[in-house]
Amino acid sequence: MRPYSRTLLGLIIAVLTVLTAQGWTGDFVNLFAVFPSGLVSHTFGGFTHALINAGRMEVTHAILGSVLAALAIVILFIAFRFNTSRGVRVCSVLGFLGILSAAYGGISFVLSGFQNNGSSAQMGGSFIGSYASYFLVLYFNKR
Repeated sequence: MRPYSRTLLGLIIAVLTVLTAQGWTGDFVNLFAVFPSGLVSHTFGGFTHALINAGRMEVTHAILGSVLAALAIVILFIAFRFNTSRGVRVCSVLGFLGILSAAYGGISFVLSGFQNNGSSAQMGGSFIGSYASYFLVLYFNKR
């Protein structure tokens, strides 16, 4: 196995592990969180204030999302710089887009004052797409 393939393998295992933790925290938030009511200012400060007021698990969920975005960017770089497999590249892009879509859904959900269930559903669906895409990267990386 080439060094870049091992690095990619380690990163994919890391992203799948963090995605699993993201799923657990997301389920917890979805089932047990009591969201504060009221309008949320559409600024970074308003977003962070709403998130912090929601609770620790919600903040943890957002931090894990940021870690996932960073990992996805590194995976994309390695997939396009060092790997010639079209499957690895395509699935890395799909995983990255899924993470971006989930992030957009999460930000939209918070900015809606935790009221837009469509945004919450977007997070969940995008999570599933990313999870599947990164498992496919594992498959194509072994070939």
